[in-house]
Amino acid sequence: MTKVLIVEDEPAQMELTKKALVEHGAFQLAFGQNGQEAFRRLNEEVPDLILLDLGLPDCDGLDVCRRLKEEERFRWIPVIMLTGRSTVVDKITGLEVGADDYLTKPCDPGELVARIRAVLRRKQALGPVTDYDKAGLKISADRRQVWVNGTALAMTPKEFDLLLMLVSKRGALVTREEIGQVIWGKSAEESARTLDTHLWRLRSKLGELAERIETVGKNGYRFSD
Repeated sequence: MTKVLIVEDEPAQMELTKKALVEHGAFQLAFGQNGQEAFRRLNEEVPDLILLDLGLPDCDGLDVCRRLKEEERFRWIPVIMLTGRSTVVDKITGLEVGADDYLTKPCDPGELVARIRAVLRRKQALGPVTDYDKAGLKISADRRQVWVNGTALAMTPKEFDLLLMLVSKRGALVTREEIGQVIWGKSAEESARTLDTHLWRLRSKLGELAERIETVGKNGYRFSD
């Protein structure tokens, strides 16, 4: 059964979210009303996914997400932000600090469950990942860190996922459609601009090693050792 930690300080919203998950899916639920309690729950049992409100009483949910992605034990846990903040800037900030998805309250219960399942499918689609260390490029899958010739690179979560996906399937063609579905949960057409931007940033950060990511026509990409 999928374990979900709900971090929400408003009792009414907590009940709505709980009801949605109970009625629309098989989930084992845990609850935290603030950042401190969330980490206490995490230390008791690690969930498969976290639903995180941004307006917590003791801290900003963005800081909670940022801390999650900095800690080795928790950085792999998918996070969906569920919040009343609806501006584009808020959404971009949430995704940049490591959230896997962002929903504005109030949201449809069916959509919430669908988003949870989509995020978990993307995580599963990446498959079992291992560390990589060859010809100047080093990747720690557990720590979600990348080094080029010994220098650590600062990468966004999606940039890391994109690189890890290409490296884990090295030697094989990874299509734009496959990348769009796995990384963003969207078709190649829907994710085209986002993919192009992330790939450009990734190649820029890899420097001379960027040539190991080969563009294969208009179909996709191939990573070579």
